[in-house]
Formats: sequence, structure tokens, C-alpha cells
Amino acid sequence: MEAWRLEMSFGEVLHDFTVLSLALLVATLLRAHVGFLQRYLIPNALLAGVLGLLVGPEILAWLPISVERMGIWVYHLLALTFICVGLKGGPADRSPAAIHLGFMQIMCMTLQAIVGIGVMLLACTLLDPTLNPAAGMLLTLGFAMGPGVAYSLGEAWSAYGFLEGGSVGLTIAAAGFLIAYLVGVATVNRSGFSSQDLPASERTGVRGEQERSPAGMLTFSPGAIEPLGFHLALIVLVYALTLLAASGIAEFLEAVGRGAEVPIVWSFHFILANLLALLTRHLLGRFGARHVTDPGLLDRMTGLFADYLIAASIMAIAVGLVIRYAVPIAVMAVLGGFATFFVLRKAASWVFSTHRFARFIGMFGEMTGTLASGLALIRILDPEYRSPVAQDLVLSSAVALVLGFPLLAVINLPLTVFDGEEVGYLVLMGIMAGYLLLTLGAWRLYFRRSGSV
Repeated sequence: MEAWRLEMSFGEVLHDFTVLSLALLVATLLRAHVGFLQRYLIPNALLAGVLGLLVGPEILAWLPISVERMGIWVYHLLALTFICVGLKGGPADRSPAAIHLGFMQIMCMTLQAIVGIGVMLLACTLLDPTLNPAAGMLLTLGFAMGPGVAYSLGEAWSAYGFLEGGSVGLTIAAAGFLIAYLVGVATVNRSGFSSQDLPASERTGVRGEQERSPAGMLTFSPGAIEPLGFHLALIVLVYALTLLAASGIAEFLEAVGRGAEVPIVWSFHFILANLLALLTRHLLGRFGARHVTDPGLLDRMTGLFADYLIAASIMAIAVGLVIRYAVPIAVMAVLGGFATFFVLRKAASWVFSTHRFARFIGMFGEMTGTLASGLALIRILDPEYRSPVAQDLVLSSAVALVLGFPLLAVINLPLTVFDGEEVGYLVLMGIMAGYLLLTLGAWRLYFRRSGSV
């Protein structure tokens, strides 16, 4: 079942939504009472996904959970999160620290891609020649870009013979989450800080009455329309336009005899969704109506979609498919995690004169997990976010999105141009190495201009 074909029935949607919701509720209960989960700040969504995977058909088979349909949830929720980010926008001015962090993200992405492809080429030579080297490209997608992107592109590669692509991408992303929290929290603890020093509400995840804060601002009179309902309707409208645009591009490719590239078009739907959201935000501004959206409510919608996305991404792992990739995935995760840790530690000590450790650990969390992982690690050091580190980390993601677009544009080359031949992966490694050097050169020039921050 191709994710973009929208072939799920209402009953299946309701069943899956119920399973995901129940898993999140159980995970929330466990996080509130289990010390280990509190010590390592394990997100409820990640725990919910693990619970679903455990009781689903891949392991204990206690509940009828469709791995294939969970992958479809990941696919669509990814686009919805990117729409929320696009509608919210961000400050036009970015601090030098945010730009430095953006360069660090590109450095990690290219390095992870080189490590992943290198490991898989060796695995195909030494372990099993039937393994697909494309799995190596999923290291940077799963670590640096998250489970949604890893699944979307990995699943699209099934059209080129990599049938396990989606599940391998999700497995690598799950390994990245574990590295982000287990290694990240352990590193913070060794620095003299501890998650145990956080307020109880941050450890358990449950806030008391005196700790509550507003979720957002009402941009409409609830007597006319519920503001949250308006935001949801706007998000759905943008996504509908996204699907129409992607469908139009796909039909054009088929008409000109390039139908083989259609899965790639659909795998990049999240970028198209983000661009259309940015366009919508721009049009609202042009007509003096940008005030009808609220950043706080959009943040809450982003968090909502992200929680369900992460939970579904773990439940969508087809254990039977990825088992033969277990050794290469483990090696990629260890080497990729070590390389990310090492280069970020060195880069942070070189670029930053203030908040070095916080910026390093926040970036490590994001480059192995997600932005939320990085912010969680920073919170141990700075519970109130009084330093600019958290804000810089958020702003750096937009910088990396622009600088990293060429990487997404070329990552399909081994499959689309070289038909999966080994030379294609070697060419891609060369391109990644070249882009890494180009990034380092541009970064050095920027450093000379901005100086240490």
C-alpha cells in the first residue's frame, strides 16, 4: 500500500488512532512513576512506540496493529509537522551562534552519510552481498532528519528494489533516539549536572497547578469559531494543496515518460508542504491577516503531530524485514554516534567562547534524535531556558534546512541515475565529501567575519 494513495478506511483510521492514543496514555503513566524513564528523560512518544511494537504483531502479537498502516501515519504526519513549522515562520534575524549551529548540522549530515554508505559497502562485501547499500544513506536521514524523513525516502526506494527501506530507516531513527537520550544524559551527568536536579514536573512530565502556562492566544472569538479549529482547518487546506500539487507533478512525469521518478516526488511531499505553508503565511501577511494565526497554538499542533509521528514510527518497524540488517545497523549507529559526538565536541570548542557545553550537547541531541531531544538535554543545564542556547538551536534548524537542501536533492542519485550500482554510492560519497569541504570553507569564512560567540 503506497502511503500517498489514501486507501485507509475510516474504521482503520479510528482503530489506529485509538491504539496510538492508548499507547501515549500508558506511556505518560509510566513516565510519571518509573525512575529510569525520568532519569534519562525518555519521551512519552518514544516509550509509546516501543510499547506498541512490543505488543504488536512483530513481537508478542497481543494487539492487531498494522505495521504498514503505521508507516502511512508517519508519512502524512511528517508533512503536517512541516506545515505547522512553515505557517509559524521565525525571526528574520538569526544570531551568529544560530548560523554556526546550522553549519554544524550540515557537517554532521555529510559525515553521517559518508559513514553510513561506507559501512554498508563493507557489509555488502564482507557479510552479505544481497544487502542493499542504500541502507547507508538512511543513517543521516534517521539521525539528523528524524524518523519521518527516513521513512518517507526509505519507503520510496522500494520502487528501486530496496523493499526494507522504510523499516530500516525507522530502525536507525529509533537507534538514534536511544543514543540521543542515553548517551546525552550520561554525558550531562558526567559534566556535573544531573537530570535529578530538574523540578519534579520536568522529570515526571506532569505539571502541578502552579506550574501551568498558556498554550497560546485566542485569535478568534470562540463564539464564532474555535481558534484551534481554525488552525487545524488551515493546516488541512495547505495539506490538500500539497497533495494536489504533488499529484500534478506526478502526472506530468508520467506523461513525459518519467514515471519511474514518481515515488521520489511523493517522498519529498514534506518539502512541498513546507513551501506551500510558507507561501500561505506570506499571503496572509500581504493581506494584513497574519494575526489570525498564533505561534503558540501552532507550536502545540506541531507537538501533537510530532508525538503521534514518533509513536507510529516505532510501531511501523517491521522486525522480520530488518533483522538481516541488524549488524550493519548496529555498526552504523555506533560509528555514526561516535563521529557525531566527536566532531561536535571539537567544533563547539573551536567556535564558541560561551555556553560551549550546552551548545554541544543540544546539537548532539538534535543530530541523533530530533530538535526536541536537543532541547530536553539543554533543559538539564538550563531549566528555565535563560541562556540563548535553546533559541539558537531552534533558529539553526531553519539555516540547516536551506543549506541541507542540496543533500536531499542528490541523495537519490545511486538509485535514480546509477541503478543501484556500487559506483553510484562511491559517487555519492564523493559528493558528500565535497559538500563537507565546501561547507567547512564557507563556515571558516563566516567565522572570520563573526568571530567567536
